[in-house]
Amino acid sequence: MSMKVAIFSPYATVVPHFETELDIAQQHLDLGDEVVFLNCTGSLSNCDFNPSGDRERCAQCTGRRSMGLALLQPSATVEKLESIDGPNLRRFQTIEELTQFNVEDFDIGWAILSSLVSICRDPEPDLDQHWPLLNRFYQSALSTYRHTIRFLKSNPIDRVYVFNGRFASMRAVLRACQKQKTDCWIHERGCDGEHFELMKNHLPHDLIKIEKAICGQWESARSSRIRETVARQWFHDRVNRVEKVWHSFVKDQESGRLPQGFDPSEKNVSIFCSSDDEFVAIGDSWTNKLYQNQVEAISQIAQSMLTRQPNTRIYLRVHPNLRNTENRRKQRMLGLDFANLSIIPPDAEIDSYALMNASDTVVTFGSSIGCEANFWGKPSILLGPCFYQNLGGVYRPSNHSETISLLCSNLDPMPVQGALQYGYWLQTRGRPHQYFEASGLFEGKFKGHVIYA
Repeated sequence: MSMKVAIFSPYATVVPHFETELDIAQQHLDLGDEVVFLNCTGSLSNCDFNPSGDRERCAQCTGRRSMGLALLQPSATVEKLESIDGPNLRRFQTIEELTQFNVEDFDIGWAILSSLVSICRDPEPDLDQHWPLLNRFYQSALSTYRHTIRFLKSNPIDRVYVFNGRFASMRAVLRACQKQKTDCWIHERGCDGEHFELMKNHLPHDLIKIEKAICGQWESARSSRIRETVARQWFHDRVNRVEKVWHSFVKDQESGRLPQGFDPSEKNVSIFCSSDDEFVAIGDSWTNKLYQNQVEAISQIAQSMLTRQPNTRIYLRVHPNLRNTENRRKQRMLGLDFANLSIIPPDAEIDSYALMNASDTVVTFGSSIGCEANFWGKPSILLGPCFYQNLGGVYRPSNHSETISLLCSNLDPMPVQGALQYGYWLQTRGRPHQYFEASGLFEGKFKGHVIYA
């Protein structure tokens, strides 16, 4: 039986996400399904790739979309996402107040904060300073939410597709579908440029659903030998700086280089902080239950270790993805001053993997290197939420006292079964494109064509 599907596509700016939508559309058209594209043609206040609403950039986006849609055979139906007038966003005194702000059944506060944090690259943005931008995101998200509900009420749609789901207008589509009880499929990058991933009715950041997917992928593998070989390849690719889904943040680091004065005869603990702007505005499930934030955690750890085990040397590897960002939390982190703490700035050429291998214990807040440390035989302590948190392989203290007790102990590495499950999922997730061929992280052709405005 044929289906009627809708693809909500607020922007066509970025490869491969628009090309993925075209690929999904063509696959449905091949099956005889009816496809409707709902597109912004510049009527929304802004989007995540045009936050200021620049008209020239809007024209480039709509031009690229026109070329892409013209390549679909047979044609898809095209409708416009219209702006729906609404009141201005009220001003909020705190981020906590903003995240509690809902409109109808839409957690719009989290949605617009997620977009703002990503644009500013600041996990603690000044809401007053950025209120005009926040209000733009609010208007776009509210319009998209209400337009989606209106569309679903008047159209018998079997399935909706939308990109990512955490940004302002994207989360609006997901929440509208949930309200109307219409299946919403979130698309994202897969294990490499040849694959894209689909998640039914949940964000790509859903800790419970992703953990279930990781375990399911492992159990459905053709054989235990094959799945372990494939999983191990992911860890080797990481060390070898292979770029398949995103930039390698260690490719510019000097192989084997350790911090000046590193003494392997001492007890050395390495803390790898996370670039947390992607996850800070997902929802309550990603809230760190142990520490207020990473800076406070590192400060408390360094202070407590000075008292309990002053000869332990702590190295803080600030995430290389923070190299070109400026915010208060980063400055506070770089300004930490303890006699037992050495800070490695994000642009330092120190080799993160050499540091991991030379350390007695590795500490992370959810970074993948915590799982990688476990795979390479290092005791790994996890201090924050992440996809591999319940797979085993990492020590998980329940309070600060337990954190310090672990750091003062001579820990043994834990079994690597959970790490292998995680690596296998990352190495195999997604389904293949049929019409899009990637030539880089942000380049590729749909049906042999580079799509441009």
